[in-house]
Amino acid sequence: MFDAFFWLVLPIALLEGARITRYEHKGGEHSRREALGFGAFEIITLAGCAATSSPWIFTALAGLRVGVARAREGHLWGPSLLKNTLIGGAMLLLTVGGGISSFQELGYAVLLPVLRHSIVSLICVAFVVAILPVPSADEPRESLIGPIAFIAFARVGLPLSAGIPWFTTVVPIAAIVSSLVCALWLISAGARANHFEPSALISELILCERGVVLSFVLLGLGSGDGLAGVGALIAWWAGALALLALEASLRQRPLPKPMAFFALAMAICLPGTLGFVAEDLLAHGLLAHRPWLAAAFVGVIALNATALYLALVHLIVDLDEHDPAPQRLSFTMLTVASATVILGLAPKHFVKGAAAAHAVIARPSVETPPPH
Repeated sequence: MFDAFFWLVLPIALLEGARITRYEHKGGEHSRREALGFGAFEIITLAGCAATSSPWIFTALAGLRVGVARAREGHLWGPSLLKNTLIGGAMLLLTVGGGISSFQELGYAVLLPVLRHSIVSLICVAFVVAILPVPSADEPRESLIGPIAFIAFARVGLPLSAGIPWFTTVVPIAAIVSSLVCALWLISAGARANHFEPSALISELILCERGVVLSFVLLGLGSGDGLAGVGALIAWWAGALALLALEASLRQRPLPKPMAFFALAMAICLPGTLGFVAEDLLAHGLLAHRPWLAAAFVGVIALNATALYLALVHLIVDLDEHDPAPQRLSFTMLTVASATVILGLAPKHFVKGAAAAHAVIARPSVETPPPH
């Protein structure tokens, strides 16, 4: 019933639900029951978007997810509505203009070139817009659209990109540019750390780091290389773990050095972590056919690591040396750090799962084409 791509996304949905639940409860604005309820809603809708093969159900779930989030915050209008409209427009063209009722039909669909180009362009623009940082005050709402844009790109944009000459050239360049913008924004946030409230600075750091991760995902999937595509899916997984660890550590005051170290190690993908596996696959996949893209990718990695380190320096607060309170790692940090190290040291089966998921989205089922 569920394909390999769904099983890859399901744990990410669980992580997203845990992130939102923790943010809402720790922020003190919502009760534990309300935070748990909204976290469960997040998991169900995101998993539903990954599971469904219907463009209409996908669009309804994506719109419901963003709409409920904005209504709860009392902000009905915002950039997320534009991003959702772009994705919804692509699904409308797919169903009404192309007569596609299931994502599985994309493997043998015959669409007019202008229609195919329009659908892919809308989804690519939505993904790029979802990557770019927004004002830190909008971080809780605007970050919701990132996973939706990724699923739309994987389910629709990638299989429809076959035969589009500009796709494997324009999309990787857009991904490198967006990753560079996010990394430079991260440096700027660190340089202006003293002018921020701590909560605003943390939100900005998380937004920028999420942008870098999603840019790498777009880069790998859009490159047209299978190895880089598998690395991109693993990068999304590793990024979700790293962002959860980063948020859990940065929102703890004072910030103990051990938590800062583990969060930084996961975010910059030190050897032994799942992120290092993803970066290795991405770099080797890009190096085989486009060395200049691989060089740009490595350069942004170095810039991002430097920027994140400089930003964390402003947030690390030593406990008073007369205070006997120990510097302990939180439960969230221990859980996600253990997961990223275990998967990083023994990645064989996980890489096989990611390869199966990439095969599903790159080559949808063509076993039962419609009769002529």
